[in-house]
Amino acid sequence: MWLMYFPGLITMDKRIKFFISSVVGAVGFYLFLGLPYESRYYGLLTGIVLVTFCIWFGLGIIFEQTIFNRLMSAMLPVSFFVGFGLFVALLPLGVLQRVVVSVLFGVVIYVLFLVINVFLVAIGYRTVPLYRSAYTVSLIIMLVTCFFLFDTMLSFKFLFWGNGLVAMVVGIMIFLYQFWAVTIEFADDGRSKNKKAFVLIPALILGELATVLSFWPVGVFKGSVYLVSVIYIMAGLLQADLRERLFRRVWRGFEWIGVAVLGAILVATKWG
Repeated sequence: MWLMYFPGLITMDKRIKFFISSVVGAVGFYLFLGLPYESRYYGLLTGIVLVTFCIWFGLGIIFEQTIFNRLMSAMLPVSFFVGFGLFVALLPLGVLQRVVVSVLFGVVIYVLFLVINVFLVAIGYRTVPLYRSAYTVSLIIMLVTCFFLFDTMLSFKFLFWGNGLVAMVVGIMIFLYQFWAVTIEFADDGRSKNKKAFVLIPALILGELATVLSFWPVGVFKGSVYLVSVIYIMAGLLQADLRERLFRRVWRGFEWIGVAVLGAILVATKWG
């Protein structure tokens, strides 16, 4: 293993590795934004590899953890890079603005390092300090990431089946990550739960709703907010169900949120 030739990297403090990896990610994001438009898709693929490596290196799991845990550790950072990168790439930015945006990206990646580190420590344990806080931060970043992804999706003006397919793929990734983030503190890491039911069914519902919104006269921003609201509702219900705490009051709470979102869609729609 090449890390054997660099013993200092192995013994380096985690916070320093997080900082270095975040800076490398921020520099990579800045270079991505500076690419010509016709080259940004290639830059996007390169950036995915770079962010994945930075996450694995910073967390020290390049050769540790299971393949599934390594993939889940990189899932949200990579999704944020793709969503935020495509969202910002559509904006006309100067040099100074690219610097500010890249620094913001690096800060979010550093926060994700702290969150995912707590998650990895929580694997196999029932209670870990800071887990609840880490989960809350993870959920917020996940919802923001989904907004960027859906905003980009709707900006591209895909056909209805394209929106449905993209939303379903995003849903599979997000709900798979959500399943992992919730079940890592279970004694069996969620092996007793039906993973397919908690991932594929909500992703299919999300894809169907995105297809319906393709025929609905909503703008890009409002359509993105509606889809993110649906993810928030389903993620909350799935979390409560996984923890066997889907009580009537919990169900009613998310039910009222759903009614409010539906009402907002109907009121804000202009058919003329």
